[in-house]
Amino acid sequence: MTATKSQIIQLQSFCSSKFRSRDERLEAVSEILGTEVDSFSNLQKVQADDLLYYFRNGVMPNNATWAFFDRHNSKHRTILSHCHTLGWKNEDNPIHVDLHRLGGWLKSKSPIKKPLKAMNSAELSKVIFALEQITKKQFKNG
Repeated sequence: MTATKSQIIQLQSFCSSKFRSRDERLEAVSEILGTEVDSFSNLQKVQADDLLYYFRNGVMPNNATWAFFDRHNSKHRTILSHCHTLGWKNEDNPIHVDLHRLGGWLKSKSPIKKPLKAMNSAELSKVIFALEQITKKQFKNG
C-alpha cells in the first residue's frame, strides 16, 4: 500500500524546513530508509510511517521485532540464509543478520506484510521466493 496523501504532505512539511532542495530531501530520505527514494509518492505507507516517526523522535522505529525468528524452523533459517547471501548483515557483528533491515523489508517490500513469527508455512514460502528473486537479480546484475 502506498503512502497516503496526508503522510506525503506531512513529510514534505518536515523536509522543507530541514533540506534546501528536492534532491537533497530525496537523498536524505533514501539514506534514512537505506533504499533509493525517487519520489515521496512512491513510498510505501509503512516507509512513510517510519519516516514520520523518525522526524518526530529523531530515531527510526525498531523494525527488528518483525524479523524475530525461530531457529528451529527450517523456513526461518532459509530466510536468514538469503539475508546473509544478500549481505544484510549486522555491522557490529557480521555473523548475524541485520534484523532491523530484514524487519523493514518485511514491513514494506515483502509480499507478506507480517512479522516473521506470525507467518504460516505458505506465507513463509512466498517470502523465501521473493528473497530468491532478489538474490538472483543481485547476482545477475552484480
